[in-house]
Amino acid sequence: MRIVYFYNFAPLSWEKDGKMHGIFIDVLNEALGKRMGIRLSHSGYPWKRSQGLVRNDNADAFITVPTPERRSYTKISRQPVVLEIFRMYVKIDHPKLALFKNINSIDELRQFKLGNYLGNGWAQTNLSGMRVEWAAKLDDTLKMLALGRFDIFVGITTVARFNIKKLDLTNKIKELPNEIDINSLNLCVRKNSPYVYLIEHFDDAMVQMMKDGTLQKIYDEYK
Repeated sequence: MRIVYFYNFAPLSWEKDGKMHGIFIDVLNEALGKRMGIRLSHSGYPWKRSQGLVRNDNADAFITVPTPERRSYTKISRQPVVLEIFRMYVKIDHPKLALFKNINSIDELRQFKLGNYLGNGWAQTNLSGMRVEWAAKLDDTLKMLALGRFDIFVGITTVARFNIKKLDLTNKIKELPNEIDINSLNLCVRKNSPYVYLIEHFDDAMVQMMKDGTLQKIYDEYK
């Protein structure tokens, strides 16, 4: 079963020394590989390309936020691989910092210039019609934010925190506590993949992994 990922989405999925690492990979190795006996291939690409590989029948699955567009060509698990909180990230000395702290909804972002990266389905769905500067990848988005190229980046906390620290931007970018959204990232298997039948079994395996503590153990390894 060929599964593709965003290659620069640590700690959820990232490529190092020619091999994929991260929470997504560990969860699928446990649920599909160990518990269901499925041989897996893990490959990382720019996120837009990964989605295209699945859509064009060149890969079987990915993990991401369910959207109507993705439901058109994949069958999506009921059980999330991870649940994530979306928060705002801003330049630490931004003159409108006090104003940003009062934002509590997606619609309130409309008055500001935003930044995000290509292929981010949540952003493309929820920030449609807003002023968004799109970068090729997450690293570029965070670097642009630190330089003041836009006002706000909205991202999931697990990934944003990990990469801000990795890029040594903790003294330039501030996370605000406001919860803009909560979303799940689910396994999406191409509808005409020979492995699409696994979705129901995957859901059962995820429930068992939650009950026996295996899932939390995987999450804790990346804190």
